[in-house]
Amino acid sequence: LLYFAGIFMTDISSIIVPSTHHRHIIGGNHDYCGDIQKQITIATDPSNRWSFPDFNYKITKEFTDETGNNVKLDIIMTDSMHVAGFHCMEHPEELNEEFFAQPPGPLSLVEASTTLSYIESALMKSDADYLVVAGHYPIYSPCSHGNTYELIEKLDPLLKKYGVTAYLSGHEHCQFHYSFDDMDYFLTGAGMSCCYAAKNRDALPEEGDLKYILADDHSYSGSSGVNGGFVSFDVGGDDMKVTIHREDGSSLYETELRPRSDQFKSLSDEAIAVE
Repeated sequence: LLYFAGIFMTDISSIIVPSTHHRHIIGGNHDYCGDIQKQITIATDPSNRWSFPDFNYKITKEFTDETGNNVKLDIIMTDSMHVAGFHCMEHPEELNEEFFAQPPGPLSLVEASTTLSYIESALMKSDADYLVVAGHYPIYSPCSHGNTYELIEKLDPLLKKYGVTAYLSGHEHCQFHYSFDDMDYFLTGAGMSCCYAAKNRDALPEEGDLKYILADDHSYSGSSGVNGGFVSFDVGGDDMKVTIHREDGSSLYETELRPRSDQFKSLSDEAIAVE
């Protein structure tokens, strides 16, 4: 289970987690407005199921699918606060222009550079059949916060350079699948509530394809008839099935993504040889 955070989880030890599942976390803007370091410290306690070892880290899953194919999945969990920055509001419950404003840019150029270097190194070394990158902020978004321009400039080119399968994000309280320039972008930010409005749809690149969106006509108007949701992934040798669900688990949208090209996986051999 992946959590793209941003919910003021300053005391994750008080949240009950099913004993059979690990929950992997990355920090969001609200987490940074609380105590992000405390979250990481609490998650190191082996008695709980939270996994938050560092600001950026990798999850690798290797398994055999039902047809006998060996499949490898890499998920690079990234701290988009380091790259794009964040601001804290005195009254975050007010959905005003300040609330939906662009992140201010990195608060530390050293942290931003360190995070981007970690991401590029992890992407370069991955020989996975499916390579997924996750961050709190979306790169592109038709919803109320809109596109994150620091990520478009600094992160998106890396994803395309190394043949990333998909970018996953939260932040926006909506859900969508957007495809652009051979990259797929999924957002699922409706775990707590739904939905923001799709007021930035026209800001998406015209060449892209907004394949699905769940949003209200006005933020929290209820016009979508959906109160929350999540996304699931079924990974196999032939494809990775992605399903967007509503709060009761029923499916709202389904699609399939193909494995990475061998040309991208071969880059990992070159990276290891250089080391």
